[in-house]
Amino acid sequence: MCTRRTTSWAAVLALTLGLTACGGSERTGTSFCRQLSHELPAIAERIETSKDVNAMVNRYQRLLERAPLTIEKDLAVMTDLLRQASKLNVSKAEEVQALADATYAANQSALNVRDWVKSTCAVDISSGLNIEPPRVATTTTTTIAPVATPAPSAPTTVATTLPAVSVPTATIAP
Repeated sequence: MCTRRTTSWAAVLALTLGLTACGGSERTGTSFCRQLSHELPAIAERIETSKDVNAMVNRYQRLLERAPLTIEKDLAVMTDLLRQASKLNVSKAEEVQALADATYAANQSALNVRDWVKSTCAVDISSGLNIEPPRVATTTTTTIAPVATPAPSAPTTVATTLPAVSVPTATIAP
C-alpha cells in the first residue's frame, strides 16, 4: 500500500513538472523583444485588406503571449482593437463609429506600449526600425596614473639633551 501511494505521488509530481515545462511562453522583456524581432518588419506594415488585419491580429496575439505584466493590459487593449477591426463591416456606420471610438480610447495604451517597447527593445513599434542601441550594462575601466613617492633620505640626528640654561635667582632680605 505504501508503495502504491509513493508511485501515485511520483506520477503526479512527474505530470506536474511535465505540464509546467510545456507551459506557456516566457513573459519577460527579453522574450518579448525576441518575439518582436521575429515579427518585424511586418508589424509596421500598412494594413489595407482584411487579410492584412487578420495577419496583424495574429502578430499581436503572439506578442501578447510573451508580454510581461508591465504592458500586458495595454497590449491586450491594442490586440482587442485589431480584433474588432478584423470583424468590421464597413457598410454599417455604427460599427465604423464604434471602431473609431475604441481607437481613441486605446490611444493611451498605444502610447504606453510604444514607450515601453522603445525603452526596453530599442525599437519604434510603429515603424519597425531600431532607434537606439539596446540598453546593456556598461562597464567602465578607470586607469590611475602611478604617483612618484620620494625615496627615504639618510637618517638625521636630533639632539636629545637640552643645552644648559642659567636662571637668575633672587634673594630676599629678612
